[in-house]
Amino acid sequence: MNYNVEELRNLLKDYYGTAMFNGFPMAVIDLGKVDRMSDEEVIELAYKIGIIE
Repeated sequence: MNYNVEELRNLLKDYYGTAMFNGFPMAVIDLGKVDRMSDEEVIELAYKIGIIE
C-alpha cells in the first residue's frame, strides 16, 4: 500500500502531542523521535498504534 508518510508523521505528532498535554509528559520523548524516523519506521509505528490497519 502507498501511504502519505508526511501525513502519517503529522498524525503521529498530533497523537503524541495530545498525550503529552493530557498528563503523559514522557510522550515528549516519542514526539521528538517522530521527526528522525525513516519512512518505514513511521509506517510501522502508525500501524503499531492503530492509526493505519
